[in-house]
Amino acid sequence: MLTTPGMANLREQVDVAETTARLLSRTSLVSPPPSWTVERWLASAHPSPDTVRREWSSAAKLALIPLGRAFDAVRLADGVVHRTVGSDDSCVAADRLAQYLVDGPVIHDPGFRRYYVLVPPNTAETWGTPVAECLGEGTYLGVPRVDRTELDEHTQASYWVLPMTRPGHLCKPADVLALAMAGGCVTDEGES
Repeated sequence: MLTTPGMANLREQVDVAETTARLLSRTSLVSPPPSWTVERWLASAHPSPDTVRREWSSAAKLALIPLGRAFDAVRLADGVVHRTVGSDDSCVAADRLAQYLVDGPVIHDPGFRRYYVLVPPNTAETWGTPVAECLGEGTYLGVPRVDRTELDEHTQASYWVLPMTRPGHLCKPADVLALAMAGGCVTDEGES
């Protein structure tokens, strides 16, 4: 593994973030609401929530939802995520992502080898790392129905690797940045 002087400090920051995430996940007192509440919240990000519900009812079970109103999304290449979590196994990756991101919502698109981490709206305006792109207003994201939580090897369709547990519960941009930087520090030139 290639190391630089700044990587030791970054590793310390990531270790602190991991420890904090584990502690916070153990002390949560709020139980998640029923999935229909999450569905309603996600659909409300679209000017026509009925359109979202129709798209989720289609064979694709995927709705195009505009970013920037209720949430933005950080797009991470599989390689960046897998290097950070130390595995390309989907179960291991999910467990470790839950630690890094305090159980925040993450969509995996295995067909295009990307993860989409949901963050608060307007994050794209201040995002500042070339390792991962933050998508915001003017972009639509394919959001799977909330019950699509497992990889389908046959279709390679998008699914929730970390489902949204309650309406409005999004990942903290600082946690996502630490994840991206940790996986991006060993990225070869031109790979993302």
